[in-house]
Amino acid sequence: MSCPRILLPNLIIIWMGCVVAGFLLPSNVSGQVTIYENNFDDLSAGSYTDDDLDAGWNEPSFNNGVTEGRVGVVSGPDAFGGNGSSLSVLYPAGLAGARETGAQWKLEFGASFEEAVLSYRVKFADGFDFVRGGKLPGLAGGTAPTGSTQADGTNGWTGRWMWRTDFTGVSGQPEQATTFGISYAKHTTSGFNMDGRQEDRVFFEDANGQRTVFVPGQWYQITQRIKMNTVGEFDGIQQIWIDGRLVLDESDLEFRVTDQLAIDQMYFSTFFGGNDDWRTSKDEVAFFDDFVVSIPGAGSEPDPPEPPPADGPLLVPGTYPTIAQALDAAMPGDTIEISGVLVENVRVQKSVRIQGTTDALVIAEDSGTPALSVRADGVQLVGFEIQGGRYCIDVRPRLKDVQIQDLRVSEAVFDGILVVSFTEGLTILNTESRENGRDGFRILRATNASLIGNDSNRNGVNGYTLGGASDCSLEDNKSFLNQRHGFYLSGQSCSLVDNRSLQNHSQGILVVGGDGHSLVNNLSKDNGSVGISLVSSSMSELLDNRSRFNVGPGIRLWNNSNANLLDDNNCTGNQSIGIQIGRSSDNELVKNFVSGNLRNGIFLGPATTANTVSLNVLEANRSAITDRGTENVVLEDNFLR
Repeated sequence: MSCPRILLPNLIIIWMGCVVAGFLLPSNVSGQVTIYENNFDDLSAGSYTDDDLDAGWNEPSFNNGVTEGRVGVVSGPDAFGGNGSSLSVLYPAGLAGARETGAQWKLEFGASFEEAVLSYRVKFADGFDFVRGGKLPGLAGGTAPTGSTQADGTNGWTGRWMWRTDFTGVSGQPEQATTFGISYAKHTTSGFNMDGRQEDRVFFEDANGQRTVFVPGQWYQITQRIKMNTVGEFDGIQQIWIDGRLVLDESDLEFRVTDQLAIDQMYFSTFFGGNDDWRTSKDEVAFFDDFVVSIPGAGSEPDPPEPPPADGPLLVPGTYPTIAQALDAAMPGDTIEISGVLVENVRVQKSVRIQGTTDALVIAEDSGTPALSVRADGVQLVGFEIQGGRYCIDVRPRLKDVQIQDLRVSEAVFDGILVVSFTEGLTILNTESRENGRDGFRILRATNASLIGNDSNRNGVNGYTLGGASDCSLEDNKSFLNQRHGFYLSGQSCSLVDNRSLQNHSQGILVVGGDGHSLVNNLSKDNGSVGISLVSSSMSELLDNRSRFNVGPGIRLWNNSNANLLDDNNCTGNQSIGIQIGRSSDNELVKNFVSGNLRNGIFLGPATTANTVSLNVLEANRSAITDRGTENVVLEDNFLR
């Protein structure tokens, strides 16, 4: 069907989807006049033809993708809201660039505006592999320069967006399950050299510094406001909202150096690329819907979109029979309250809070996948129990500010709680992880993670594993009866304070590699090997720890563990050595209490050098201090009895 047009002075208004002619005021921006709207609901599922494109987009002067058959119309569950129709765009396998993937065209407004707002919805299909990145539509002006064409302030500008991934895969096999949103605008000062030759790469972040993460299978509403700069001034505005949350707020842009340039088009642009390294790993599909372009009405100023008001928690069961259905209906920031026994595997792809009543229990229906997967920043899980699954809780990748509190997780095939790939700001509080096949808590490549007041017991490997950790804190945690180590740590500048490691089959606390750790007031007791061990770890502090009745040494520094300070520790009743130093140098042992160990109190082994032993109290050990190294300093102020 053709698209009716209404001519007003200097303005063409295009109406789609049975919209009544006249001014519309979108709910997300007050005081605005809609000049274009397209929701595709007048189209049937099938191919999207050149005639459909002409009718719906004011006869674009070119297109990539429609003529080639990569654009279609879907209805049913793939359409927004599960009804009506939406646009689908195909990105074929093994290809990249606008000519071979996705689609491009321009909607010419037929007039120029100083300010405009664009809004649309986008969903990446289930299982979408984001690879390195791709383009998304935005407002534009003039010739809309892209690629190597410089935006010089006279020829044009673009306001496109991108999904962009910190690529961690192998070309052709990337499996990038999430991606960030960024601004890809081109203006006179965009790009690395700020000369308009390249587009910007500005991450979408909210007021708390939380980046926007796109995940497959979820609809997003993206809103862009552009206001042109005053000629000669850097006062142009670009604002972006994702689902009502302001994620970009720029007010110092220069789009133009002549008033002949303004906002006169929307650039529909979506494809994988970049170059061949960005090519798709398989066929991918994205869906688009509800395009709206509006301009200010007389005397109006646009208001930012507001998220819908909260109507209280979403109840499961009750309002929704499953957590998955509640998540489909939830908006970012919503609370889902669960109770009773729920048998399902849950995938959390929105920044929501899931909280349980005292009887809430989630049992994994499928043991081959996680019982609960977290794939969004800012998720909070509070006050319920999880059983089974490949992992009880799986958090990944590169997320921020995930909180897990007052949970009980058990009987996972592998780890009770697994967190992978550079997660930042993770908090786990008062949570018990028990009887899992591998680790109770397995945290890999985390920054600024805090684990406080947790309990890990009877797991198949370690109680707590922190691998590649940086600036993480473990405080007041308990680990007992695990099949290997109580705490296993590698990384940089982490602190272990007031933790208890009891009756684990191997070592109580094992730190491997990395520097600058702080171990303070921990208790390691009745473990099957070393109480507290540092291996190839330097410049750390061990202060006021108690390592007692372990089968191996109470404290051991081994294999280039250099320049560490051991001060005021208590090593009592161990079946081996109280404090053992091996193949390490420049350590300082001061004011430690070493008593009742079945072998040496302090043993400095061969290949040790320049270690200092001073002011320690040693009593009732088989032998007090043994020095078999070179240039170690054992002062006479040690108290031996």
